[in-house]
Amino acid sequence: LPVLFFTAGNDSASPNQSVALARSTYTLDGNPDLVHWVKHPEPLIVQKKGMGAFGDFRDPFVWKDDDGWYALVGSGIEGGAALAFASQDMLNWTYKGPFFKADIQKFPYLGPIWELPVLLPLGSDKQGVNKHLLLVSPVGKGADVEVFYWIGQLDKQNLSFIPDQEEPQLIDVGDFHFTGPSGMVDPKTGRNIVFTIAQGDRTSEMEYKSGWAHNGGLPLSVYLRDDGRLGIEPIQELQSLRGAKRLSLRDQSLAETNVQLRDVHGDMLEIQLELEPGSAKQFGIKVRCTPDGEEETLLYYDWNQAMLVVDRSKTTLYPGEKCRGVQGGKLELLGENLKLHIYLDRSMVEAYANGLKSLTTRVYPSRIDALGLEIWGDGEAFVKSLDIWDMQSIW
Repeated sequence: LPVLFFTAGNDSASPNQSVALARSTYTLDGNPDLVHWVKHPEPLIVQKKGMGAFGDFRDPFVWKDDDGWYALVGSGIEGGAALAFASQDMLNWTYKGPFFKADIQKFPYLGPIWELPVLLPLGSDKQGVNKHLLLVSPVGKGADVEVFYWIGQLDKQNLSFIPDQEEPQLIDVGDFHFTGPSGMVDPKTGRNIVFTIAQGDRTSEMEYKSGWAHNGGLPLSVYLRDDGRLGIEPIQELQSLRGAKRLSLRDQSLAETNVQLRDVHGDMLEIQLELEPGSAKQFGIKVRCTPDGEEETLLYYDWNQAMLVVDRSKTTLYPGEKCRGVQGGKLELLGENLKLHIYLDRSMVEAYANGLKSLTTRVYPSRIDALGLEIWGDGEAFVKSLDIWDMQSIW
């Protein structure tokens, strides 16, 4: 029987957030219709005093194994925390204490409250130790609103999480555009798939004028690599959106490549690029360029700093938009060539580098001819391969 666990908001109650449940109704042929849902008459888990930060209690993440049902709920205990609950019947839940919490002294950017805790099984590492992935999204005063993660072990006895390293990592090194994680184990393939909310980061006025705000990030497959790091890849099913192949080339100079790129324009493109640094210390690709270069967005790798970076200082001339400045974060390539897999979808720019990091950003050029592409380097970088497809609508 399909059920939904959800955050029930009720401003006439104190606390005004609790965990509730709804069941799918059935069609005449006996199948759940997944469209109509009936709420359980009472909330399942009501926060009591001493159970995390009172009044911040939301975003249940639920899983089941042979021993029963388990839930994580986002809250805070002197810093962000995920609270743990257990149940035998999915309806009656027991509080088991904090599953994991922030050391706010050491990592103040982890904020006072965590939203959207997600726990996914990563399987065994090379030493045969069973590993899990914990994702959270910090909010509140001083919080860096990004998706942070730890790889670690699940302590089933105490229903708590033991991280391999204290310091959290980022999946995405853009700034504030990769947030609000949800995740699942795909029942067909066993893959861990993560979904996100791609924040628009515009003024309220711009959102009102455009009639919409924010977006969904592309679904990602996340897994434990042989080197112990978290691997991330856009799911393979996205290849079904490929339309006409616009360009395919191998082993060419930047100049030769850019001549061929003059005929390729678009704001719905899938791009796969491998760059060998050569003499360049910074190298990458410009997207959403006007022919005169007045507007452009530059995605690049900084070899000396080991950083994946986006430069949006020329993204838009429109004074009302906030997309500005330079954002980025650590990416250790350990001598590998830079391999970028980029999806352009109107204002969305989602770049995946070497299966290790993503960089999600948003761009709102003022000019309708900001559709060009250019490979860029501060020295003689070399294009090992470049493939570009039109990206079709999902509909």
